[in-house]
Amino acid sequence: MTAAMATRRGASPSGGGPGVVGRWARSVGCAALLLSGACRPVAAELGVEALFSQGLAPVSLGATPPEERGVAACEGCHAGIVAEWRGSRHAAAWTNGIFQREFKPRPLDWCVHCHAPLAPAGVASVDTVAAEGVSCAVCHLREGEILAAARGDDSPHHTRVMGDYDSERLCAGCHQFNFPVVEANGEVKRYTDHPMQDTVAEFRAGPYAGLEQACWSCHGKFGHSLPGAHALGALQHAATLERCWEDRRQLRVTVTNSGAGHKLPSGDLHRHLILRVWRASEPARLWEAFIGRAFEPAPDAGKRVRLDTAILPLESRVWRVAVGELGGGRAEPVSIELRYIYTEDEIPTPQNDPGEPTSVVVHRVSTEGAALCP
Repeated sequence: MTAAMATRRGASPSGGGPGVVGRWARSVGCAALLLSGACRPVAAELGVEALFSQGLAPVSLGATPPEERGVAACEGCHAGIVAEWRGSRHAAAWTNGIFQREFKPRPLDWCVHCHAPLAPAGVASVDTVAAEGVSCAVCHLREGEILAAARGDDSPHHTRVMGDYDSERLCAGCHQFNFPVVEANGEVKRYTDHPMQDTVAEFRAGPYAGLEQACWSCHGKFGHSLPGAHALGALQHAATLERCWEDRRQLRVTVTNSGAGHKLPSGDLHRHLILRVWRASEPARLWEAFIGRAFEPAPDAGKRVRLDTAILPLESRVWRVAVGELGGGRAEPVSIELRYIYTEDEIPTPQNDPGEPTSVVVHRVSTEGAALCP
């Protein structure tokens, strides 16, 4: 490759050294491989949509050498970023207990393509590198090039600058897809017309559409840990809970999606919130409300939404609870809890326990000190 060609591709025409840069000569053979179909370029004009197949195939790094695919290849120079990533759900995409519990009874390669994207042949090829889940290489490496929204002046890498890299399109490859149609042999070759995960579409339909850096503007505030539904601080930022007395017989409870750019909850179809109100002396008279999606079979071999009570961005949802129906004495305080639940079964049986929390309390307050509603 000539210096002029390298410059046109957004790469430094000079350089060398260890890692990706030192292996640059190996990737320049991609032009010859294209003729045989063994190498697929990530053309800048195609945008980040070309990086992923929405689960229909593994992520292909092309001519990237095996020793540069794992996180260890990045850690020497980017230890801080890798440390952030290790605390993320991306790092646990393959290993987390909730996923593994759902996956083991029906181990489809389709699931592997998103949760261990570097496994070239599905579940049969999840090696140590693929088990790193959504790793550095999955998002940032193709054909020996580093992919990014910009290239630092002192970067030693040959970098493919992609103008839409920090848009929501990067996230759509894994966080926007419809229900899969599973063939008799377990293969998934197409999707239904109904969304299974609709997070990116929710963002695009909401008040923050077009926001600079899109998803990264919220989830990237703490770097590559990308906190979301499994981070209590992120949940408390997303949802606020308020309570007041309309009179001494009726309590008003308001939940607001004050911080999320998509619906609350969003993502996996099992995720939901439960709002609970009760008096400790009579827990059996608990009052509760479901916040989330419920599904029914669809004629296209998938599922469709039967009920959607998820809260839109900046929307407030109000419930009125007749406290007399909760039992207990008038002087007894009322407890209010907003709980985020990750699984269909909030309290799993011991034999079905995924080994990690299946829910988290986002807010818990009481009526002690509550004022009259304005």
